[in-house]
Amino acid sequence: MKRLLPFCLLALAACSGADSREAAPGVSLLKDFSMAEADAGLSAWRLDAETGRLDEKKGVISFSSPRIRFYDQDRVSSEITALSGFLEMKKRDARLNDQVVVDSKRDGMRLTTTKLYYSSARAKIWTEEPVTIYKGRTVINGRGFIANPDLSEIEIRHQETRLSGK
Repeated sequence: MKRLLPFCLLALAACSGADSREAAPGVSLLKDFSMAEADAGLSAWRLDAETGRLDEKKGVISFSSPRIRFYDQDRVSSEITALSGFLEMKKRDARLNDQVVVDSKRDGMRLTTTKLYYSSARAKIWTEEPVTIYKGRTVINGRGFIANPDLSEIEIRHQETRLSGK
């Protein structure tokens, strides 16, 4: 059974040093927090972020400088970074914004885009925005894609492939 481990709730003790009057009632300010999802005792993913804002009423955490690591048998299979994003706690769905980079640790593939969605229930990442995928000398451009978080299965729409000059 999948289980959300809300490390961020435990990290409330590590809330921002900012004055608590800055947060509205039901909103917690977080600093240097982590949260993870596990399945049968094995990590599925882990989110680390510099700062966050937990809106308990809406069940949403917004965060800055997120880094999400996806695991396969307790080994990091991919890592996603961005400038900002948010996570819906109940669905465990996320959206990452601005300078999004997906690094596949298995095969050295890297994907860049401006906006990326993740569904925990579907275990998929996707976007309708332009994407660029790099693997060795191969560069693939497209608009819109859906994939596994480790980029092991990718479907790219409107694709253009070229070899770099190196």
